[in-house]
Amino acid sequence: MNLQYQLQPEKTSILKVVLYCVLAFVLLVTASLVYVYFAFNSPAYPDTLPMVIDIEKGSSLQEVTEMLGDKGVIRSPFLFRSSMILGGLESSIKTGEYTFNKPIIMAEVVERLVKGKYEYVPVRLIIREGENAQSVADAMAVQFPKLATTTVMTELKKREGKLFPETYLFAPFTTVEEIFTTIDAEYEKRITPFREMIAASGRTELQILTIASILENEVPVKEDMKVVAGIIYNRLRTGMPLQMDSTLGYFTGKASLELTSEDLKLDSPYNTYVYKGLPPGPIGNPGEVSIEAALRPASHSYIFFLSDATGVNHYAKTYAEHLANRKKYLGK
Repeated sequence: MNLQYQLQPEKTSILKVVLYCVLAFVLLVTASLVYVYFAFNSPAYPDTLPMVIDIEKGSSLQEVTEMLGDKGVIRSPFLFRSSMILGGLESSIKTGEYTFNKPIIMAEVVERLVKGKYEYVPVRLIIREGENAQSVADAMAVQFPKLATTTVMTELKKREGKLFPETYLFAPFTTVEEIFTTIDAEYEKRITPFREMIAASGRTELQILTIASILENEVPVKEDMKVVAGIIYNRLRTGMPLQMDSTLGYFTGKASLELTSEDLKLDSPYNTYVYKGLPPGPIGNPGEVSIEAALRPASHSYIFFLSDATGVNHYAKTYAEHLANRKKYLGK
């Protein structure tokens, strides 16, 4: 009896230790669960918003985790990495530039990375009617500085006349291939309705685009394009040189008023003062109005035209009439 009495306090002490351990474990698990829940469901507050996180091709999960942690996009890099691994998502992160405009919870971060929800502000590439490849290249160099290479310029020049005027929207991290795929698709969509007319015109698609590009650069008023198209066809039919400043300007880079008498003698197939017929290709990128005008020129006997200071065109059937118009409307 005495021995049993002595052991009782020892059993009580062990029981207390066990209870304390269980309680500590429960508290630890509870705290961990609370922490995990908080880390996953409470937004992180980066120091700077909005911010762009660029996940490059080939980035490892560890590199992505460190980047997000350093930028303050996630609360717990350890939990983020663990959840990606446990979820089998470590190789599912989409590369690209992610824009974070506001604090979001970790679960949303995971979803955005896995589904490629970039939420970027799209970059606008505007190609205007008549604009040439060099001008488009200059615009791309500003909008996509990483893509400003001689290769891009070469590809643009190949597509002169087929860079259809439009406002194109791209992701900031878009590739050259994606840009040209989009532009090529737009051209095909817009030229297709004209293909039957082109086939019936007796001219090639390139020739129609060339005439349309001249109209874009020579005629400021859309309503006059068919009349000037008629003049181009009249000159081609009679074997007269086109004598268009715009074609020579494409070669020299000069505006019409900057051309000199020496420029008019330059040896270039784009010099339509020297060479008869159409230049080798488009001198810019025409829109639908000028393409239609090139396909449906007005029927008349005019051979000459000029634009006065207000942009109004004046037409003439003879050189004498043309000289009279120059004196009357241009003072020379």
